[in-house]
Amino acid sequence: MVARIMNAQVLRDWMEKDDKYVESVKNKLGEEISQNFRWQSSLQDPLWKSHAALIYAAQDKNMVAEVCNSPFKMNQVQFNYFLHKNRNTFRPIDPNAPYTFYIFPNTTKDVLKLFSKFQLSSWWGYNVTMIYNVEFKYQVIDKQGRFDIVHIVVGGGCTEHGIVNHEYTDVGVQKEALEALKQENNRHVQALFDIMSPAKIKYLEQVDYEIPWVWLEALEKNDEYLEAGVCNHNEEIKFPAYTGKMIRSWYRRLSQMWKPPNKNDLDYVTVQMLSVHDTEMTARITMRLEIGLRENATIHEWNFKIRLSFNKHGDNHWYITKFHALCPATIDYMQESLKHMPELITEHFLEEVRGQAQPAQWYSSVDFIKKFSMNEYVEANICESREATNLTQIRLTMMHKHLPANTTLVGYRLIPSSIKFPATESTTFQMNTVTKPLKKDDGWFYGQKWTFHLKWHNRDQFYYIEKLELTCPEILASEVPNYLRIG
Repeated sequence: MVARIMNAQVLRDWMEKDDKYVESVKNKLGEEISQNFRWQSSLQDPLWKSHAALIYAAQDKNMVAEVCNSPFKMNQVQFNYFLHKNRNTFRPIDPNAPYTFYIFPNTTKDVLKLFSKFQLSSWWGYNVTMIYNVEFKYQVIDKQGRFDIVHIVVGGGCTEHGIVNHEYTDVGVQKEALEALKQENNRHVQALFDIMSPAKIKYLEQVDYEIPWVWLEALEKNDEYLEAGVCNHNEEIKFPAYTGKMIRSWYRRLSQMWKPPNKNDLDYVTVQMLSVHDTEMTARITMRLEIGLRENATIHEWNFKIRLSFNKHGDNHWYITKFHALCPATIDYMQESLKHMPELITEHFLEEVRGQAQPAQWYSSVDFIKKFSMNEYVEANICESREATNLTQIRLTMMHKHLPANTTLVGYRLIPSSIKFPATESTTFQMNTVTKPLKKDDGWFYGQKWTFHLKWHNRDQFYYIEKLELTCPEILASEVPNYLRIG
């Protein structure tokens, strides 16, 4: 490892230094950063934290990173998360693996640009060469001079993010892999090949405007032969082990939160081969998706790495024997989920009410809860009555415990201020509703407050409704202008 030389003494009166001194320091500083990028790349390196810390310390807070020709530029936090989520992928760094470094000549004194290229070996069975172009800017902060990273362009093989470039991998071409799948008679793997041909997506699923799910049926049925995991936000922990059932549960909840950018976009899914052998191939599936219900929401990329194995059971079929879901580097997933979950729950509540024969009895609206419950179990506390734990008990309690009968839901209001950030594993939000008598001039308007207690499920990466609290009805004024109409 190159000794750390980023200190105030070396850079003091920097703009007055002669060219020979400047060139010498730039070379030493550049190689230090280059080596740190290389050696932070694997959790298996005992000093990866130290290498990463030096990179973090050298970054300008307003730095921008362009990674593997992805259209999404990253800020400092996103780029560092990109680095840390990839460390699970690679084997211990081989000190004898190909490595190249140089400083770009003919830059001004206050600019340092370096080129770093090194080879990494993946646990998935392939080698990839990564390239980092890093630009520094000399700045004086608190009377101390320092070089800070202001711009990074990542290229090379790019097997984990963005567009794969096989000039920098040990894979030949994708053609033979795709041809092998064309001959497959397993319908589930054929569905995977259909995903590789985006124009066919519209014929693949039974439900429009949902992310593809049929291809997951190609998962190895015997969990002893399946290696699967879903990303987590703790960089020191490897992917937690998932069974096939767990993966399907997680993917179902992903489908509940995320959707394709629009109904006419058939190119939101891409598949790139990473490794090709006679009886085994590895691919990365990328889906460009929006979270929540809002139109024109920010698009994020989800990446799934899969390994297909042929004839594992002597049946001449391909099966997915390894599956990893890679979290988007551009978001804090728990935070992003909480931003959209209240709206999603409220929308399902409205769909439930509007889908019933009118006038709908207001107490029947609770059916929407099961879509957000763990095994249809939700604790409920309704108008100071006894606790209920399933939908039947909740309905009966709402019908008979001190609540007005013969009323129908007419208005609602989500309370944005009840949603607290930053997101935590246990949190709440509130919604108010208004009911009125079935007969126009008979009785009062009633208001009730719904408090939803949410619990983050680490394995499913999803906020479940853990508990519902519903206050006793309160008489409201005859006009309720602040509520949105349900009908």
